[in-house]
Amino acid sequence: MSVVQSSCAYCGVGCGISVSSNKADWTDVDAADLVLVGDNNHPANYGHLCAKGERLLDSLAQPNVLRYPKLRSGIPLEWDKASTLIADTFAQTIAEHGPDSVALYLSGQLLTEDYYVANKFAKGFLKTANVDTNSRLCMSSAVSAMQRAFG
Repeated sequence: MSVVQSSCAYCGVGCGISVSSNKADWTDVDAADLVLVGDNNHPANYGHLCAKGERLLDSLAQPNVLRYPKLRSGIPLEWDKASTLIADTFAQTIAEHGPDSVALYLSGQLLTEDYYVANKFAKGFLKTANVDTNSRLCMSSAVSAMQRAFG
């Protein structure tokens, strides 16, 4: 049995996970071939996982998961062409409308280092201060509940 140690990507905590497979070749596995458990030795979670972390493999089994770039029309695009198209579109938009015409909207599931790099890219390279995450919306209901529960 082959085991890979990794981190759960559902939030910024970065709980340790262990993923195992009976297949030797990891390039040809799907969710049904894998077993995921919390990493007992990881200091963030000591083997415990939340409900989302326990179901992390379910996200791999979805038939409509986007695994490669596509144009809005649904036409698949090679990675290098997609990157060039994105860069060209950013450059054109900034040239025509200024740096505050673009923004980055990040996932709340990034780690601190990922946020740091994204902010450096936005503020240092693109010259825009428009950076936000879905955490603002996602956590707003939790904040309301905590205020009602704990004051």
